[in-house]
Amino acid sequence: MFTAGTPHPSLRGVVLRYEGYAERAAGPVTFRELPCTFVPIIIDLDSGWTVAHREHTRTAPLRLDSFVAGITDGPVLVGHGGSARCLQVDLTPMGARRLVGMPMSELANRTVPIDDVFGRFGRELVQRVGDAPDWSARFALVDAAIRARLTDTAPVDSGVEWSLRRITASGGAATISDMATELGWSHRRLIARYRDAVGLPPKLVSRIVRFERLAALVASDPATDWAGAALTCGYFDQAHLAREVRELADITPTELRALTVNSVQDAATTSA
Repeated sequence: MFTAGTPHPSLRGVVLRYEGYAERAAGPVTFRELPCTFVPIIIDLDSGWTVAHREHTRTAPLRLDSFVAGITDGPVLVGHGGSARCLQVDLTPMGARRLVGMPMSELANRTVPIDDVFGRFGRELVQRVGDAPDWSARFALVDAAIRARLTDTAPVDSGVEWSLRRITASGGAATISDMATELGWSHRRLIARYRDAVGLPPKLVSRIVRFERLAALVASDPATDWAGAALTCGYFDQAHLAREVRELADITPTELRALTVNSVQDAATTSA
């Protein structure tokens, strides 16, 4: 069950969305989270989560309560024991850099306890959200807390912000070398700035943006053919599309279609 919240207009470019989630199932539930360019904060209101990145394939997954996840270039398996309730805040990459106040490379492809990132601010936020009576109050509380924290943060890297807008607007097709030239930066400097502000190098970010565009297209039009999807989303051909899906999501395009369609159907169910 999902409940949506609307960020304050002043948080445009920082917070993408708020979402309340609650589920009760007969047994353990696991989701495959796909690579994305936003940074989620999960404020747990139940009994916690299991989180498994690629490196956990042969080991036990992490067991976490409230957490922050950096941008990923691979799938993440997130699960609960059958009962779950949480508030999720999705931040833009630059918004996350401002709010977190640390190099985003320290969070890339990682999921860490909220205390490790926000310290006292995170602990108090979790407590206050847990004490709030309903989703509206929780969203308002988080919204106010984020706005207050941002008053003491440093401005973001304007060069990275500009180039990231170009990458996003182009669906991942913007040429990295051209952007470096326009900024007057070397490739090495551009990569270093991206690792600090976003967490991953710009070429990889572009691949993830293109993948997000593909996933959104398939979710909105499940009947789309793969050759047409490849052309629309900027892949060389259908084979290139299939390789990228496999490398970034560890699944086939057919499995991606099923996963995204199911996700849209699940999200259509809301609860107050």
